[in-house]
Amino acid sequence: MQQILHIYTRVSSSAQEEDGTSIDSQIKLGKQKAKELGFTPKIWNEGGQSSSNDDLKNRPKLTELLKEIESGEVKNVYVYNTDRLSRNENTWSFIRLRLRKYGVTLYHSSGTYNLETAQDRLILGIMSEISSFDNHLRTERTRLGKIKRIEQGYWLGGPPPFGYQIKSKKLIPETEEKKWVKFIFENYKDKKSVRYIKNELLKNGVKTRRGNKVWSLGSLEKLLSNTHYAGYYSVKDKTTDKIIRCNCPQILTSNLIQQVHQEKKNRTRQTRVVESNIKKFYLLRELLFCSQCGSRYSGRYYPQQNRSVYYCPRIERNYVNESTQKFTKCENRRYLKIEDTDKLVWDTVVDVLSKSYIFKEEVKNKIMGSTKTHEEQQEDIRKLKVKLNKVSTQIKDYTKNIIDLETDLILKRRSKQELKSIIENVESARLEVQAQKEVIEQEIHSFENKSAWVDWVGEFGYEISEMSKFSDIQKNNLLKLIIDKIQVTTIGTQSHEIELIFKIPYVKDSVIYKDLKNKKLGYKLKNGKKSISLLLSKNDLISRENSSKKLIKTVR
Repeated sequence: MQQILHIYTRVSSSAQEEDGTSIDSQIKLGKQKAKELGFTPKIWNEGGQSSSNDDLKNRPKLTELLKEIESGEVKNVYVYNTDRLSRNENTWSFIRLRLRKYGVTLYHSSGTYNLETAQDRLILGIMSEISSFDNHLRTERTRLGKIKRIEQGYWLGGPPPFGYQIKSKKLIPETEEKKWVKFIFENYKDKKSVRYIKNELLKNGVKTRRGNKVWSLGSLEKLLSNTHYAGYYSVKDKTTDKIIRCNCPQILTSNLIQQVHQEKKNRTRQTRVVESNIKKFYLLRELLFCSQCGSRYSGRYYPQQNRSVYYCPRIERNYVNESTQKFTKCENRRYLKIEDTDKLVWDTVVDVLSKSYIFKEEVKNKIMGSTKTHEEQQEDIRKLKVKLNKVSTQIKDYTKNIIDLETDLILKRRSKQELKSIIENVESARLEVQAQKEVIEQEIHSFENKSAWVDWVGEFGYEISEMSKFSDIQKNNLLKLIIDKIQVTTIGTQSHEIELIFKIPYVKDSVIYKDLKNKKLGYKLKNGKKSISLLLSKNDLISRENSSKKLIKTVR
């Protein structure tokens, strides 16, 4: 009976068509050897399988061949080279033991080996070590090549982050996705919930990087932490634990990213607070105080009655502190109807601001800036540019510090936990200075491109008219900027006195011209009062000046 030559073929997935080692070449040479020996060829083709993880789990054909060897059915095996069987030292030792134990003769391109002889075993052992070493060199060259390309700014492996595309193997901004990245960050910065952002993306048909129509909350949270949008990302070399910092196009301003980071910290703190009656938004809750006991007013919503109220929580707190005997007497027990109170306060604030000369002056200065000569403006620009150079130097220093710290991390000069914490702090400081740089650049641009004149009165009127369109969040932000606090006092059984205390004396301020006949000679502003009182009754909403009982406005 004619003997069989079992021809085992395999190529590495990283080099499937190397000269002389392709599958076709190995089969051709194996058949030539079989013809030379007068054997019948039988092909065991493994196909493309990497040699980097040789543990037989990814070698079904080789595993099957070894089983045939153990059954005594296989006595002659051909491979183009011993590294086709394995480059892994442990796996190759296991295969050699099986070949020797079951009397298998091994044929390959450089000769024939009978493992029952000591000399052949020695030669195969040396060849095995050479193959293992060669595999290690190949792997190391591949790893170093990848690191070099990463350091050169090339993107290696996986889809690009949302907001980017790959061109010439490098990350570049993707125009449409970039717009939505900015949308996500700006809405988060403006205190919109991640769920709200998710729904808006769904409404606008914005798909995820993988083409999903619905964004998960987790993927949005991860996107908000992505450093690519700040112009860099990090890659870790698993072999050396080296952290490679790579630059990429920055598609968001550092100022916006910093604001989002701060908002994330604020939300983290807020989640630690036990939520009770703060689940619903209340326009004035943070500003209202009881004039009698000093407590901050709380808000409460009654869904069954479809009504909401502000109230002094002192009685509730006395009840909670009953065991400690800490009581504070308070007679402000009447509730304020939220809808009426919010409207009265907001309308009054808009009315005060629209009549305030100080506020007009603030808007004027905001639009035009202070009046300066050309020489004075040029000096301001020069100072800003000096400041810009200092800030740019700071950014370079921070970047160098980060690189030095990462080097210490690789060389294990200090503890890993300590260095990671320091790197995070330095990175945060670098981002903060980067935001300062952007602000300075904007100021320089504003100085250099400011128009000769703006009709600030018309602009001011536009600002006031726009207040009627403010969202509740915008109203709340403005009130917190200009109102110090709002004190509430119960009057009788039907009314409340609400005193608005401004941070700046806007109430009934005035302007005094140096010459009424020639107003171009200039003017000066005269402060008004910081407070105004409002009377809120069960049937009427009445506004009156703080120092007078005279009625000013009635709203029914």
